[in-house]
This record gives sequence, structure tokens and C-alpha cells, in this order.
Amino acid sequence: MSCATPHSRILSSRSAACSGMRLMTTRRAQRLTRASWGRRASHMATKNVTVGKSKETGEVSGLAREDHESVVTQRKYRIGSLIVAVVIFGLWELLPRLELVPEIILPPISSTIYALYTLVITDFFMRHFLVTLNEIFWGFVIGTVIGLAVGIFLGVWTGAKRLFYPFVVAFQAIPKIVLAPLLISWFGYGQTSKIAMAVVIGFFPVLINTMVGLESVSRDMIRLMRSLRASRRQIFTKVELPSAAPLMFAGVKTALTFALIGAIVGEFVGAAEGLGFLLYTYNFQLRIDRVFSVIIILSATGGILYFLVEWLDKRLIYWRQD
Repeated sequence: MSCATPHSRILSSRSAACSGMRLMTTRRAQRLTRASWGRRASHMATKNVTVGKSKETGEVSGLAREDHESVVTQRKYRIGSLIVAVVIFGLWELLPRLELVPEIILPPISSTIYALYTLVITDFFMRHFLVTLNEIFWGFVIGTVIGLAVGIFLGVWTGAKRLFYPFVVAFQAIPKIVLAPLLISWFGYGQTSKIAMAVVIGFFPVLINTMVGLESVSRDMIRLMRSLRASRRQIFTKVELPSAAPLMFAGVKTALTFALIGAIVGEFVGAAEGLGFLLYTYNFQLRIDRVFSVIIILSATGGILYFLVEWLDKRLIYWRQD
């Protein structure tokens, strides 16, 4: 039997009600807090996504702006080059016409173009052109092969470089044009002496660039390959050769131009055919318009061959960073 008074029962019921209200208030506050944090997190996530999208949009717009500026810059340079060409050709035509320069020194460009046309349609032009082209081709090929072989030999084996490099430098110091009479006396007045001259002149750029390219390979990469127990052949084919290839191809492009010079120099000294022979003959006859015509043909030939090698360079050495 309970001894509690009615007044104590009322107080107990009120106390329980207050506790229940406090518990409900606490739970409601927790739910509100969770909802508030959820809304904040959702807002922050939305903000982060928006900021990320804004950054990506900014990066894309920045790249697009750089591409546009690059295109505009290239267009400006092309227009500038065209203006320079127009000025040069205009002066070339006007100076002789106005008798500011004698035509025997600088014939007008119109006369030069006409002389070029009359030269190209002659029966003998193609024969002389093919002779010079053959000398350039074989001089370039042989000189490149020898230059690559010797350059790799001296670049890979340090002892060989210490032994032979002083002789290479001494031979390089010789003016190559003085070797032309000697080569003609050895190989005769035919194409062989001109090919030999092209080889001698075009050999050294390939040799030097190959050596420098192999010496510039990262030593850390070589040590890494050795730590992986790679063979000497694997180190050469996987590390040294790919790293040196851009410089080697730069030497090859230079060798092509030098091979053309070597062939023409050889034809100057002693030949009965070839564009160098025509150049020497027309200069002796004071047919300066024909001289300029042959120079234009040689320039166009060298440019076409150079851009052909440049195209091969971009296709073969695709990993190069420009």
C-alpha cells in the first residue's frame, strides 16, 4: 500500500512530463542539427562542383584563347613574310629597270624568270639536273651512313673517342674545298669525284651530332637500366638511341644541304655535266640571267629535299618534345 500523498503524485507526473518534453526537445534539436548539417554539406558539395566546373571552364577557355592567339600570331608572321617577299621582288625588278644597278650585275626578275623558263624547256637541262641530283643523293646517303656509324662508335665507346677524336677534329679543320682537286685526281672527272666531295662535306655534321646526342643521354637512366640488369644492347636501343635520335636527325638535315654544296663545288673544279657546270659556263659567258636561273633551281631543289627530310623527321622521331 502506497504512502504517497496526492500532492506528491501530481509533482511526479509533472516531473515525468517535463522530462518527456526535454527528451522530445533534445531529439528534435538533434534532427534539426542533422538536417542543417546535411543542407550545409549539400551546399558545400554544390559549391565545390560549381567551382570545379568554373575552373575547368576557365582552363578550357584559357587554352582556346592561347590557340586563338597562336593562330593570329602565325597569320601575322605569314602576312609579314609575304610583304617582305613583295618588297624584295619589287626592288629586284625596279633597281635594274631604273638603271640604279647594272643589269650585268642584277638582271630584272622578269628577265630571270624568262631565262629560267627557256632553260628548263631545253633538251640538255634534264640531263644536267639528273646528274647533280644523283651526286647529291649518293653523297648524302653515303655520308650519312658513315657519319652515323663513326658517331655511334665514338659516342658509345669512350676509349675510342679519346683515341680517334683528335684526328677527326684535325680533319674537320681542313677547308673542304681544297680537297676537290685532290679528289678529282683520285677519282677522275666523272660523278665519283663529286659524290666523294659531297660525302666529305656532309659527313661531319652527322658525326658530331651523333656523338653529342649520345653523350647527352641521362646518366640516371643508364644507371636505372643497369640496376634492372639490362644488357648493353638493351641500354643502347631502349635509352641511348631514342634520346640521341633528335640530334642525329638534325645532323642528317644539315648533311643534306652540305651534300648539295659538295656536289656543286666538285662540278665547279672539274666537270663536263651537272648544274654546277652550267653555272660555271653561264658565268663565264656573262649570261647572268641564266646564272640566277640555275641558282633558283638549286635553291628549290635543296628546299624540297630539306622539307622531305624534315617530314621524315617528324614521322620517325614522334616522341620528341619541341
